[in-house]
Amino acid sequence: MPLLSLLVVGCSADSPGAEPDGDPIAEPSDLDAAFPQDRVARLDLVLEPSDWQAMLEDMTGMLGDFGSGGTSAGPPDQGPEPPEEVLEACAAAAVDAPCSAVIDGRTIEGQCIRIPDGRLACAPGGGPPAGGDTDLIPGTPIWAPCTIAFEGRTWQHVGVRFKGNSSLRDAWLAGIFKLPLRLKLDEYEDEYPETRDQRFFGLKHLSLSNGARDPSLLRTKIGNDVFLDAGLPSQVSSFYRVFIDHGAGPVYFGLYVASEIPSDDAFLDRAFGAHEGNLYQPDGEAGTLAVWDEEGLGKENHEEEADFSDVRALFDALGADRTDPGSWAEDLEARFDVDLFLRWLALNTVVVDWDTYGIGPHNYYLYADPGDSGRFAWIPWDHSESLRTDPRALSLGLEDVDERWPLIRHLLDDAGYRARYVELVGDAAQGAFEPGATEDRLRAAHELIAPFVVGADGEQVGYTFLGSDEDFDSELERIVDHVRSRAAAATAFVDAEGN
Repeated sequence: MPLLSLLVVGCSADSPGAEPDGDPIAEPSDLDAAFPQDRVARLDLVLEPSDWQAMLEDMTGMLGDFGSGGTSAGPPDQGPEPPEEVLEACAAAAVDAPCSAVIDGRTIEGQCIRIPDGRLACAPGGGPPAGGDTDLIPGTPIWAPCTIAFEGRTWQHVGVRFKGNSSLRDAWLAGIFKLPLRLKLDEYEDEYPETRDQRFFGLKHLSLSNGARDPSLLRTKIGNDVFLDAGLPSQVSSFYRVFIDHGAGPVYFGLYVASEIPSDDAFLDRAFGAHEGNLYQPDGEAGTLAVWDEEGLGKENHEEEADFSDVRALFDALGADRTDPGSWAEDLEARFDVDLFLRWLALNTVVVDWDTYGIGPHNYYLYADPGDSGRFAWIPWDHSESLRTDPRALSLGLEDVDERWPLIRHLLDDAGYRARYVELVGDAAQGAFEPGATEDRLRAAHELIAPFVVGADGEQVGYTFLGSDEDFDSELERIVDHVRSRAAAATAFVDAEGN
């Protein structure tokens, strides 16, 4: 049976039903319909020109003029020539190399990316230091109403907004219209009661990632799949061609990855069998789990109750005295699924997804699972920086992780947990991240999306981060080499630990 068939909660692809009194109800989730794995689906969004303009003006107010960061020429007649400083910063560098440039007294720190004309330019990017401010955009982009169409069905009065952090900022400053998006199906239910509990095949939300800084356009999707195959509560996703009509007909905005969102009840029901528990998305100082900061915990549900007692108990147990390791571990495991976290940690370290806990204080959720006595479960999020050979990556032994990251450091300092971690590293290299199967998965996905990335029906200048067709192909080979080398390194690490 296909992977998604095993994950589906419900199977109806029909329109939402109705209670006897005519009130709309949410349809059951049909993940096979929402996230087809055998084809690249097309999603169309239609917005009023004034609403689209309002979205752009809102972004301008937060980040400045579109294209002002100078890392792309943008679409024809839209956006300036990149400043010489960002070009010079990468003149002798390779793609993804760290860089810095000073423009009008403002220092840009980031990575070298390929811009549409083939040159390399310094673009803002990279993760913040531990505990630092991870908000690169001073606010949340506004919602606007739209109509969406997908494989013969239409949904009206759907909320759409720009989403993301560095992926949104970098695209905006680069003058590339392939901006990441989020949809909320019932955002306008107060104005349009007929959309109350409106769902997209059972989903309230949909995340559309733009693949910024990923010439392969594979990392988010394959990252999701690898963690799913390992039995972790990752997101189901698929590739979409996204077209937007904001007044002049549909325009191809490029190939996106559509994913579930952990704050969606449908995701929690699928992954845990219930959605009543508290869900948090920590960030900043709170995201390190070393500093108590209610505001930074990012409570995603039951906000009106303002009850943080469950996560407070987790913080206290993690930071408690470890003189008696057995008692410390027992108290922690009463509040947190430690083995689930170690499974994620081992796989994540082998795969290399540097933009998460241990380097950056973000990109994960904590869910108090009511089916597991309220113990917290670790939910990974956003694999856009996975499968990348990167100097920021942690060592397989995690010796380079310090006390700023207690959930790693305290566990790996315990002999029993460390032995379990080493075992799980070996499992990752032979299981979910086995190099032969992972390479086959990568090549199949590359072949699937290629017609909609390069060539006559591919992404267009101003709506792509690719500098050339060759970048798309060569990045695949870099990822394949990475998979092979990481699997070999994991095996060598496990062997060395055994000695």
